[in-house]
Amino acid sequence: MKEIDSYLEKIDSVIEEGKFKDNWESLSQFKIPSWYRKGRFGIFIHWGVYSVPAFCNEWYPRLMYKKGQSACIHHKKKYGRNFEYRHFIKDFRPEKFNADEWVDLFKKSGAKYIMPVGEHHDGVKMYESSLNRWNMMELNGRDYMSELHSACDKADLGFMISNHRAEHFWFFNGARKYFPESEVAQNKYPDLYGPAALPASNNEDKYDSEITADENYLKEWLATACEMIDRNKPLAVYFDWWVHNDEFRPYLKKFLAYYYNRGIEWGKEVCVFYKWGALFDGCGIFDVERGQIDGISRKLWQNDTAIAKNSWGFTEGNKFKTPGEIIRNMIEVFSKNGCYMLNVGPMSDGRICEEEKNVLLEIGKWLTVNGEAVYGSYPFEVCCFEGKKKKNGSFKENKKFSSKDFCFTSGAGKIYAFPMGKSLSGTVKIKSLKNANEGGIRYKIKRIYFLGEENSSLSFSQDSKCLTVNVGGKTDNEIPKCICIEVE
Repeated sequence: MKEIDSYLEKIDSVIEEGKFKDNWESLSQFKIPSWYRKGRFGIFIHWGVYSVPAFCNEWYPRLMYKKGQSACIHHKKKYGRNFEYRHFIKDFRPEKFNADEWVDLFKKSGAKYIMPVGEHHDGVKMYESSLNRWNMMELNGRDYMSELHSACDKADLGFMISNHRAEHFWFFNGARKYFPESEVAQNKYPDLYGPAALPASNNEDKYDSEITADENYLKEWLATACEMIDRNKPLAVYFDWWVHNDEFRPYLKKFLAYYYNRGIEWGKEVCVFYKWGALFDGCGIFDVERGQIDGISRKLWQNDTAIAKNSWGFTEGNKFKTPGEIIRNMIEVFSKNGCYMLNVGPMSDGRICEEEKNVLLEIGKWLTVNGEAVYGSYPFEVCCFEGKKKKNGSFKENKKFSSKDFCFTSGAGKIYAFPMGKSLSGTVKIKSLKNANEGGIRYKIKRIYFLGEENSSLSFSQDSKCLTVNVGGKTDNEIPKCICIEVE
């Protein structure tokens, strides 16, 4: 604990001398970075030792120790019961990983920043660390975060990082319940497997209601999180959900104060993404996993989701969304003043699968045409979404849109309307752009056209019921088009 205690002293010193203090009043001075408002679209990357078994999802390290789970059954059949999660580490040798090639692909997708997982629930750090030996520099001689950061700097792409260590407190607890001979249950390699805390009820899944992280773990969590930002100097840090628990709050405040003060030292605008009630409103950027919010947020927020439907990490059985599905999801997020973080799950050897490559390239083609309606855009003041109301919230993104559904963004003197149906009839009727003082617009419309077709104009008419645009016959809209409306 000497190294941890030393780092905690360093954290206190930075906070004492810096602008930001570890209280909500001080942390409310946080300002959303200008680069984030302009960028709007980034790439999340789940890649680590859990990519080696490539089965079920990125929670394989936990599920392989839970009887009855498909991952547990699969693990016994393929590897044998004596094969521990630790043994997968030696097989994580991504000889085909090339940071420059990844970043080139991400640039072509139209993304403005990336956010690889620095450490997932499995407790293995993807960067060099002096606080824990289970880090990739010590395990196989490479610091993947450093390599990606360098590639981003060369390509003028922003570098962020995510931290999922909070949940590590209980993540391997199934092994204590079901496999008493396992390394976890025998308390071997505790610096890898963590406390693996098991609730008093012996129900390993009651980690929200019956498990509370202890002081030693919280101190270690804070020190390692701060070391992560010192070593990687990210523009943003993403925390998963378990940091919202009460016992984390004083430590989370310290992290924020430390990080925001470091950002000032570095001359960078930095931010933290959080879920649920982890941070007080205005002290970071609110994130919704695989979902939406209702209406327009007064503050910028973030949606994070994945190209794969069933997993964040790579598995042999991943099912992928289509480019059209993802672009519609993106559009709705942008219309509600959100930013979009789209995840890829590379293979353990360092390759990105063809299905995800194709999706990213299709998104890039779409943004090349429609980027002006996305980058630096704002929600349309009258409404963000027109059509049948859909269920919103976390894990509610599988929506079906009709020809009556529209999303909107706006820019300087322009309204951008996105028809969300998969095809357009000869005419498009948009109620939100009717001529009206309320629930419509009073601007004089100069010209209407599809983005990417600026040399042609679409005929239109407007009355007190709707704006009618003639789009020239039935048109395919599988990859959504954007109707640009220039106004006086």
